[in-house]
Amino acid sequence: MDSETAARIVEAALETELRSSRRPDPGSVADTLVLELADDPETAVCKRGGASVWTGDVIEPLIVDLVGAATELPVPEVLASGSLANPSDGGPERWALYEFLTGRNPGPAYSVLEPDVRGRLVREAGELLGRLHATDSLGFDRVGGLAREGSTLRLCEPDSWHAVDFGPALEALLVPSAGDPDPRPVLTHGDYQPSNLLVDASGSITGVLDWGNAHVTRAEYALARAEARFVDVHARELDRQERARLRTTFRSGYALEGDLESDAARRLRTYKLLWLAQSAANYGRIARDARGRRQLWRQCRRLLKR
Repeated sequence: MDSETAARIVEAALETELRSSRRPDPGSVADTLVLELADDPETAVCKRGGASVWTGDVIEPLIVDLVGAATELPVPEVLASGSLANPSDGGPERWALYEFLTGRNPGPAYSVLEPDVRGRLVREAGELLGRLHATDSLGFDRVGGLAREGSTLRLCEPDSWHAVDFGPALEALLVPSAGDPDPRPVLTHGDYQPSNLLVDASGSITGVLDWGNAHVTRAEYALARAEARFVDVHARELDRQERARLRTTFRSGYALEGDLESDAARRLRTYKLLWLAQSAANYGRIARDARGRRQLWRQCRRLLKR
């Protein structure tokens, strides 16, 4: 997205002028710009595209509105959303303008944070995830992807086991899903990790961003995936003792708001293995077309800059 396109969106949606634009340092799969505006709000974020890996729909504005209304999670306000009638480059048509939240992205520096700061971040991250999963108004009766239906969301059937319905895979591996005493379907973020958060200097979370891959899955599976992103993938940077401490901290934070069975540890290990298989399958699916390969390349460039 270029500044000319952003200026047209701002003028039509907010009736103000674009003074300048820049790309956020961490970047994202969606085409994202931070905008400086002539009137209130002085700063906004414009995202174009960002299709869900589960359904191919751009659902983030609807998800953020839903989560913002139902919970106290620090999500940005959706200022406006719409679509471009005639995209000049053949790219994704949908766009959204979001409130600009203050804070720094801890992703690039996560492993070198002071231990007490990282611990505070991890505990609060677990608590926010538990709060999301415990919100009754966000409950569902089955798992599935989320797609756009006009101005609302609809729950879709899972597209093979690697999408969100991992029950058949568990049965094939002789690890019965009945081992989970409370396989609750919950709305979850889909990519909950340090690089999708904003924090202040003390490590307190000021924003939860990038909801484009939100979907409905089982609570313990969502917890396991999130825990892996905050703890296990950092095995090179954090020693075993620190990782064990962070796991305990993350689960303790989650249990403040969400339900966590006392014997969940074994199942969480199994779910992390399924997450690895799911991730490999999803990357393979994304890489099948040119647009997906551009998304992956953008992610690779972001990682190389860290």
